[in-house]
Amino acid sequence: MQPSLADELAAIRWPAYYLDFETFKTAVPLFPYVAPHEAILTQYSIHICSAPSQVNDHREYLADTSKDCRRELAERLIADLGDEGSIVTYSPYEKTMINKLAELFPDLAEPLGRCVERLYDLKNVLSEGYYHPDFHGSYSIKGVLPVLVPDMTYEGMDIGDGDTASAIFAKMAMGRNSKAEMKKVREQLLTYCGQDTLAMVRLSHGFSSSGYGSEGS
Repeated sequence: MQPSLADELAAIRWPAYYLDFETFKTAVPLFPYVAPHEAILTQYSIHICSAPSQVNDHREYLADTSKDCRRELAERLIADLGDEGSIVTYSPYEKTMINKLAELFPDLAEPLGRCVERLYDLKNVLSEGYYHPDFHGSYSIKGVLPVLVPDMTYEGMDIGDGDTASAIFAKMAMGRNSKAEMKKVREQLLTYCGQDTLAMVRLSHGFSSSGYGSEGS
């Protein structure tokens, strides 16, 4: 572990909001004003912590598959992310999608812009400050989690990766599920997205407490 990693992690401002997005896209757009293969933001999970590993709240959103819910999602996101503290992500994708929401809804550009200013990319910090041979060169959350948080896994989950989540949402949006199936699948999507943000909380806490210092470099 590089000495600078501790300093980078200390830069997280509390309360911290651990954020993950899910999107879907189709070759033939299902909603007006959507381009072919355009990524549509459909879901988020936020774990809110007042200190490392101190989870105080969990907020989530999953769009209605029958319509374009990006406006509602953007408004809920702004409210759920509060006004202060770091917004911790595990990729630059969240920044890209928030900026796209700001372009789509100019009247929300100012509060969304403030959210962008608070973003903190945990993956970027870890990739520059920590190495472990068992990562095999990959810093994806599913690559580092088995090494650093072995008691937490995606194995056995009904939905265990983003591509599957995207495909399943698209299937629902195209009306290929019964009502009973949709209720079950929506619960699975919420569980999966929540697992991503909880994994970020666990990773952040492990490094903040120097729990991984002796295993990597």
